[in-house]
Amino acid sequence: MRMKTITHHATGATLLALAALTMSAPVSAQEMRFDEAVELVQSSDPDSIRLGLETLGARAEARAVAPIAARIRSGLPAELTELAVTTLAVMERPEAGPVLIELLSHRRPSVRLAAIEAIAATKPRQGGEALMRALDDMTPSVRAAAALALGQIGHRAAIDTLFTALERDVLEAAQAIGQLALPTHMDRLFDHVGQMPFDVLTPAFNELFARSDFPDRAKIDLIGRLAELATPQVKTYLTELADQLPSGRVKSAATEAAERIPG
Repeated sequence: MRMKTITHHATGATLLALAALTMSAPVSAQEMRFDEAVELVQSSDPDSIRLGLETLGARAEARAVAPIAARIRSGLPAELTELAVTTLAVMERPEAGPVLIELLSHRRPSVRLAAIEAIAATKPRQGGEALMRALDDMTPSVRAAAALALGQIGHRAAIDTLFTALERDVLEAAQAIGQLALPTHMDRLFDHVGQMPFDVLTPAFNELFARSDFPDRAKIDLIGRLAELATPQVKTYLTELADQLPSGRVKSAATEAAERIPG
């Protein structure tokens, strides 16, 4: 079992793009004037567009969002559209929200996926509601990314929708549920124990135990409920959990519960 805390930053391809934009950008991009970069983004030459995007992304100014959004809306090849979206993600400007939300309806799944990552990075207004709608996307990887992004941005209003998504086999919703759930949601979470493999639900438990805002009393109650299952899988889980928790009441509860389970 790996306990994992999710940070609210750009991930995956976005991090690679961040490195490219901030560390490896050519000197010409770093020194270019804003209006020159905008002119490049508006050109028809792919290399010029890339250089313009690198420049605007490295500057990360609020005023750089509008020309990038306008270029996306005017039409770009798929590869450049994804680069433009990733640039917006790297900039982490919530002003990019409207165009990113529009792109959740793009015909290419890869673009929709990039838009979800960018929404998670920029956290625009109405981003949570847009991600909730993306849980109904026709492409499994997009639905999965939307579920993870909802947990990443902390959109607690999505909790019921995430439970529904989990029941519809969007398994990544379990992790987001663990990031967002309150103690009052534990009964609903445990309704799924026995209905789906335990490994599907462990990301939710991992997140709950990793959270500093989830009360220790609720964590201890959760350990007790897990211990009542008394399966070898739960014993292993609680043993590994106890090894990773810091000293305290929760660690002691996990250790004692694991020891009570035969095997």
